[in-house]
Amino acid sequence: MGYKVLKFEPKIIEKVSKDNLLWIAQFESYDAENSIELKNIKSLCTQDNRFTIARWNEILIESGLHATINFEHDYMVEYLIENSNFVLAVIQLFACDVESSYYKLEVPQNDILLILSALGLPKTSSMFPAKLMQKIDEALEKLEITDDKNNIGIIKQIELLKSITEHCQTYEVDVKWDIVDMS
Repeated sequence: MGYKVLKFEPKIIEKVSKDNLLWIAQFESYDAENSIELKNIKSLCTQDNRFTIARWNEILIESGLHATINFEHDYMVEYLIENSNFVLAVIQLFACDVESSYYKLEVPQNDILLILSALGLPKTSSMFPAKLMQKIDEALEKLEITDDKNNIGIIKQIELLKSITEHCQTYEVDVKWDIVDMS
């Protein structure tokens, strides 16, 4: 016997090829301050620097440091920066485009009508994030005014939807939703 969920997610029209995905880096080193090359790499590994995987590879090659892949996945790569037998630093790259991250919300069957009603949404559609954000803010305001303890779960789900909507707004894609049968 199946059940239904209301699924919110980014509306992705066409997938971005892996060569065009943007990646952000996380840098870990115990001794980065003693190496100019490591300092330079560390300064590039910030939230503001998003490059393709090919560009990150070029940066590592141009640095003159010996980098080897320790782990590789569709949306995550880990490099070890080594000197002889010692690991000097670890660089983790994470794909950060809209489809590479898990920004989906599945509302349980019992809460579907409550969420749709609170947001004033039809059963299935898509919407520009700014417009949906207005509906979310209005719904949260109404739900927080009422002192009903049953609303806490609905409020939390709408707050999760807000983070998905903000993510979609960053990447300029609509938010879509539909009731899905989970058999």
